[in-house]
Amino acid sequence: GGNDANHEEGSMSMLKTLPDGTRVINMGTDNANEELTNSIHNIGVTDGATGIEAQLRLEEDLSRPFALPSPARESLLSVALLLMTKKAPLRSVSNTALYASTSGGNGNAEDSNRWLFILHWRALLRMLLRTAPYLDEHKAGTPPMSSSSRQSGVLKRTVTLIRSSRRFFDQGVRPPGWKAALDNGSSDGESVFPVPQKDSTARALWDVTRNDLLYHTHSNSCFRALIMLYLFHPSSCSSEFYLEVMPQWLESWSNVDRCPEFDFLWMVMFCRARKYVSPEEYDWGSLRRYLLTQCGYWLQIPVGGVSADKSFPRAAPPGKRSFPSRLKAFVGSGSKYEEGIDFVSKVTKLLVFCAGPHTTKLLSENSDPDKMHDVSSDNISEGSLEILRFLSFVKPYFNPSNIGTWTFPLGAFLHYLSYELCHRVGNTAGLKTLKNDHPNIAHQLLKDEPYLQCMDLPGTEIVAFLDSLLPLAQQALYSKNGNVSHAGETSLLYLTQIDPARASSPLIDFS
Repeated sequence: GGNDANHEEGSMSMLKTLPDGTRVINMGTDNANEELTNSIHNIGVTDGATGIEAQLRLEEDLSRPFALPSPARESLLSVALLLMTKKAPLRSVSNTALYASTSGGNGNAEDSNRWLFILHWRALLRMLLRTAPYLDEHKAGTPPMSSSSRQSGVLKRTVTLIRSSRRFFDQGVRPPGWKAALDNGSSDGESVFPVPQKDSTARALWDVTRNDLLYHTHSNSCFRALIMLYLFHPSSCSSEFYLEVMPQWLESWSNVDRCPEFDFLWMVMFCRARKYVSPEEYDWGSLRRYLLTQCGYWLQIPVGGVSADKSFPRAAPPGKRSFPSRLKAFVGSGSKYEEGIDFVSKVTKLLVFCAGPHTTKLLSENSDPDKMHDVSSDNISEGSLEILRFLSFVKPYFNPSNIGTWTFPLGAFLHYLSYELCHRVGNTAGLKTLKNDHPNIAHQLLKDEPYLQCMDLPGTEIVAFLDSLLPLAQQALYSKNGNVSHAGETSLLYLTQIDPARASSPLIDFS
């Protein structure tokens, strides 16, 4: 939607406002106060007149018209993507950077000389609205001036740039020299400017999208709001913020039933949140049970049988909702196959995270009437027990002769569940090595991502998962679907890395 002038106007507006909307601050230099003064006046993080003036100046800069040819814009987007991608050098100056101490073992980084790169999220939002003006129902775009393929390419690169820029939005995170630099600029020892609000960008974005997500679930405005939240929500937020909004996220998610795109985006949001919330502070049981309840529909597992009695009325299958085609372009999936694979990977990532004793109370296996496996009388956590019960439920559908629409989804589910379990065990071992070799970095990493403190699965639960997954992998090897057979092979490979002595025996049988 929109012509070249509208399209390129947004891009150039962002580039023109980089001096005002973006700042790189070196907190270890002598002129840090001057840099901070200039940056605060421009990014609008202070209270009072200064912040209002900065917002007005930003709005004025963003409203300036400017046209840029499509090839030039594509080139600029390519250069920006090279700088802003996840593994680029700028990650060290993002809001996800670790400020570990270079000396001492207390984890304090007061002597660090670090830089900080801040990008205003509203500049990117304005660029997106001008690239796709149909996102705003109050405005209408002019006839397009370039081909559909070029417009689609520009839109995809713009979306990728926004997703990569989330690590540079202002979240109130400052390098260790921030407070010292502010104090040095005041004669009475007080800060010249107040410390910016924590989670400022995340709170501003949630305020914009909250009403649509909670109260407008009957319209496409709910889908649009979730896409905005998915694209612009910063990677790093405080545990307090997530604990405040996650119950509302789950409420909004449960208000829209049978919409795969909606479910996928919410799973992405919860995958981001899990890193920064201590598992002991939040009961993940409600999320785990919701996931397991929906897995029957997501994996296309048939529920109920078919009667030969034709007189009994047949109920029509329940309908489902879907994103409009224009909104689906912002999710970033290349094809339906990639969408399905990404969907299953997010499901298994959250399920494996919700397993273990860190989420809910322990239950003794003897106290549960349905024993899922053969593990003496040791305690199995409620989270792991529910997942094992689900694996027991889907076990008949792994029979090589039992082929249907559920065959391929269950094969992908087995592959990613084995991978995520192996990944969790490997992360636990890697963290122990990091603590021994680099204790300062490990201390800061555990402080920034508290979920790592509770990732250690008890040995009895690992054995229980292996006892449930190995038979499924063996049956998958005989599947008439070649992709499912390959998924069984990769599952055996992942499970062998966890416990070679237990998993090698069935693997040798097929060598």
